[in-house]
Amino acid sequence: MNSKIFLLALLVSSIAHAQNYIDLANLSYSTTSNADFENSNQQTSVNELEFQITFPKVLDDKNTLISSLILESNNLRLDPTFNDKTTLASLSIALGINHKYSDRLAITYLIIPKIASDLDFITTDAFQFGGLALATLKKNEKFSWKFGMYANSEKFGLFLVPYAGFYYTSANERFEAYITTINGDLNYMITDKINIGGDVNGLTSSYALADPYFGTNKEYFAKNTTEFFAYVRYPLYKGLFLKAKAGYSITRTYKVFEENDKVDLGLSLFYLGDDRTQLNTPLAKGALFKLELLYRFQL
Repeated sequence: MNSKIFLLALLVSSIAHAQNYIDLANLSYSTTSNADFENSNQQTSVNELEFQITFPKVLDDKNTLISSLILESNNLRLDPTFNDKTTLASLSIALGINHKYSDRLAITYLIIPKIASDLDFITTDAFQFGGLALATLKKNEKFSWKFGMYANSEKFGLFLVPYAGFYYTSANERFEAYITTINGDLNYMITDKINIGGDVNGLTSSYALADPYFGTNKEYFAKNTTEFFAYVRYPLYKGLFLKAKAGYSITRTYKVFEENDKVDLGLSLFYLGDDRTQLNTPLAKGALFKLELLYRFQL
């Protein structure tokens, strides 16, 4: 899945049934200061910056227009033999509509064009196109089911992510759970201001490389991680929250492949027909630290 699917999923679920807020903007920065290369005494820092802002517009009692801008940047050494770090960045625009079919069922449809590259120069190789359909089926005011499908034309081939899960909030709204097949979040308000929780996210994205790093043929960079965080959230101002997070990368792969080295099909965290040859040295798993600024609007 694209690295921002988690935010998009939260967006569409909050616009639909059951949640009483929507996260309009999110700015986050995460870092691993000394990530080890496997079978090497070399290390690299891995720094990631993400920004998302959303503009929902209610058209009528059944339809809400959705537009979202998503920026992402990754900075790291691609291999222990390189002295310089590489920045891999993406710009995505999500456009679509949330349609309420009944008091219980609402479905959000999004198209998601994206440019993702190492920023040396941008060509048509950097363009990707994706889409998301996510349904919310409300059981009651505190519980709803989520199911849908995400698809994207990643550099390694077609990528599909089936999506299923639920959202629940307690009667006093102090406990909240959002659990799906690709991510999850559990949190509890221990005071009127302090919220503690944990989340897990599976993230996949790919980037075109303007010039080859390891040979003469065109190459691309593929990122696949599963990350767990524990966090504390605290309000800074009305609607503005700070989240301090510490976690661990359960899986972490940052790989470079030749452009024509693809899979038959990417399916969530699995790849069918994957006999690609990795060109760079893998990174080991490691600890992560993350800060987020979140702007939340109460509905």
